[in-house]
Amino acid sequence: MGPRVQNLSTRGSVAGGDNVLINGFIIRGTDPRTVILRALGPSLSGFGIPNALPDPVLSLYNSSGTLIATNDNWQSDIGSVFLEQNGYAPSNPAESATLQPNLAPGAYTMVVTGKNTTQGISLAEIYELYGPGLNSKLGNISGRGFVGTGDNVLISGFIVGDVGSSTVVVRALGPSLASFGVSDPLSDPILTIYDSKGSMIATNDNWHDGNNAPDVERNGLAPPNALDSAIVLHLPPGAYTAVVRGANGATGNALAEVYHLD
Repeated sequence: MGPRVQNLSTRGSVAGGDNVLINGFIIRGTDPRTVILRALGPSLSGFGIPNALPDPVLSLYNSSGTLIATNDNWQSDIGSVFLEQNGYAPSNPAESATLQPNLAPGAYTMVVTGKNTTQGISLAEIYELYGPGLNSKLGNISGRGFVGTGDNVLISGFIVGDVGSSTVVVRALGPSLASFGVSDPLSDPILTIYDSKGSMIATNDNWHDGNNAPDVERNGLAPPNALDSAIVLHLPPGAYTAVVRGANGATGNALAEVYHLD
């Protein structure tokens, strides 16, 4: 199969109530896929991130909202040996990870909470593993979390794999989340995309401003609110980062999404 988005990581705050960290992903096609999910917390302190979540817990739900997997400490996962042998084991035993070898096509949600209601910054990651001849892929991935001020922004990283360029639509939703029952939505998100060198390659405040609005609409991905953000990008293989901030220092829950277009 051609170039596509291979994995997503979302860094944000984990607090109480609805203020948890959420990664969503969709497997498109006909064949099951193998994915690895990780929730990091204490090891983030070694990268200079303050207030790291001391003990993350990850839970995986299917499109019906049924819990299909959960993990507190990665060494208790049935796939822990595979994680360790293939370089996916977290560096701290209090962190979470699970190997899911046969996820059927469909929509899934990964939720990161703090054990015993602890709070802090966490990193939620989804890795797609390749298999020969598989007719399936990650079609789109998303991360939802609380956007604060200063360094407490919502950060989603994604990797475009294989060779050749890939077209993606990246969106940052805030005010439109209210219609889905999300409490305290971010009133006016600003979306900025960086490459692996930390250079800004695109930014957008309101999706209909700028030259890419017709492309967003043409692909049926226009956000429902004029204050939401969206960018169409043609990207070579590599690692990219989407940062969501609030305009004028606004705070609240936001959703960062990456759609791979065929």
